[in-house]
Amino acid sequence: MQSETNLNLAQYPLVSVIVPIYNAEAVLPTLLDSLSQLNYPKDRLEILLVNNNSSDRTAELLAATPHTIILETTPGAGTARNAGIRKARGEFLAFTDSDCVVDPNWLIDLLAGFTSPTIGAVAGTIKPYELNHPVECYEALQLDDPGHRAQHIFLPTAVTANTMYRADVFRRVGLFPERTGGEETDLNWRMQAQTEYRICFLNGGGLIRHRYRANLKAFCHSQHVKARSIVYLHRRWNLHVPTGRKELLRAIIAAFQFLPAVIVKTLKHGRGLLVTPGRILYHSYWEALLNILVPWHKYQGIREGWQKE
Repeated sequence: MQSETNLNLAQYPLVSVIVPIYNAEAVLPTLLDSLSQLNYPKDRLEILLVNNNSSDRTAELLAATPHTIILETTPGAGTARNAGIRKARGEFLAFTDSDCVVDPNWLIDLLAGFTSPTIGAVAGTIKPYELNHPVECYEALQLDDPGHRAQHIFLPTAVTANTMYRADVFRRVGLFPERTGGEETDLNWRMQAQTEYRICFLNGGGLIRHRYRANLKAFCHSQHVKARSIVYLHRRWNLHVPTGRKELLRAIIAAFQFLPAVIVKTLKHGRGLLVTPGRILYHSYWEALLNILVPWHKYQGIREGWQKE
């Protein structure tokens, strides 16, 4: 594919960019601005923005764009992406999310990753848009979430915040499961289990910048949903299904160690305490608190998965 992108514009493959969007009025302007600056020939590019029945000003903002707008009233990230796939005409389908900002060379870099006919997907680089709140820092730096996993419990997987697929992948293995949570991993595993296609993971190229969650409630909910999806995936693929006991134990231990953890993390900054003691203590408190809340909400998600998945 590198050879194609080094020829002339007429030989660039048709690319479809698909973005599922739900109540994204706060972050949508930066995404739309970045999409308008993509370094790719306009006549070889279609951008499909899927409004997943938003109740804020998302529809109004989308209406002002020149892109194709699709309304999908059934909730679910997988459902919304599938609505875009069904309309897509591209040879390659690139996915990102409404809370992301894409680099101008995003598509060029991803296409360059298709160096072999056996590469079915290329996963690009994900970096933080900004890290101000401790919850954002924890999700990005401690959890690396969302993040691609070249090494995984079963097969490698890539996140649809920044992945491009051959359209042939969907023709051969079908669409995403109609759900939120686990849908992208299931697709990646089906692609690798049922075809010769593999995932290429870029190191630095195909850059998007992702906005992490600063809202504690939203962050905890995301951990709950992701943990529940683990039960779905493991049952679907006949893998060992976690019970949640390990997560519960981690939460209990972190709760007992909360105060010592705050003190130790604060003192580790050494001379920095003389400059910004309040800021350091604040971040240490949040990290120790999240060490309790994350495994606790994962435990709850796994237990709910046992009941409902």
